[in-house]
Amino acid sequence: MPDISKFTDVEVYCKATECGIGDRLYCSSLIGDLQEAAERSSNSVGYGTDFLKENSICWIILKMRLHFTELPYWHETFRIRTWSNSLEKFYYGRDFEIFSSDNRLIGQATSTWILADWNTHKPVIANKRPELPPPTIQDPRFVFGELCPKIPFPSRNDIAGEIEKPVIIKYADYNELDRNRHVNNSRYTAWAYDALFKYGYDVSLIEDLSINYNCEVKAGEKVELFIAADGDKVSVFGYKNIDTKVFAVEMFMRKA
Repeated sequence: MPDISKFTDVEVYCKATECGIGDRLYCSSLIGDLQEAAERSSNSVGYGTDFLKENSICWIILKMRLHFTELPYWHETFRIRTWSNSLEKFYYGRDFEIFSSDNRLIGQATSTWILADWNTHKPVIANKRPELPPPTIQDPRFVFGELCPKIPFPSRNDIAGEIEKPVIIKYADYNELDRNRHVNNSRYTAWAYDALFKYGYDVSLIEDLSINYNCEVKAGEKVELFIAADGDKVSVFGYKNIDTKVFAVEMFMRKA
């Protein structure tokens, strides 16, 4: 096998359709860009999407933490650097750095993934599949010095009681779906922002978020979102089918 690069750099052009108020990139779009960079990097070490699909395998992201000092702006070409950095059992770690057009570090992210069976989504252990190359760690460096955090996820009854209504309701309509007919995971970040915006928060102040993905949402399903505040931390929890946990987000905001 040829030498493996310690990282992959991807340049991204910020389009108007991916920007919101203030001509800044939506955070949900940035998370999508990070995952595009992850796919390219995975391809460079033999685990690209097309190859995996031929073997009925896919990547599934379980959680991510993103911290940023600013979001890229309309017309800007920014750069994402990413690398695989850990493998524990069947959990793969991948980190990111985000650089502005003038090469300033404006964001960092960490994430946890699994390889899974395309149909059942049960974890796949690469070392037990002879058709897969040996898993590769590009660089053991962690941008936050630790693995991606796990978010406590209360039951719906604990967070909302029996009478409290959701802040917002979202549906798995056509434009929310990915190639697998499930809600694209970047949309959950968009939904969390919508919930905070509707509740009256200034979402432009968000500078750090962690998101855990617990359950897929299929075409036509409904997700109810609730908000919980604890000091300088604001959390958004999404549930479907009354009490099935879908996703949890923790967000911190800079001082206005």
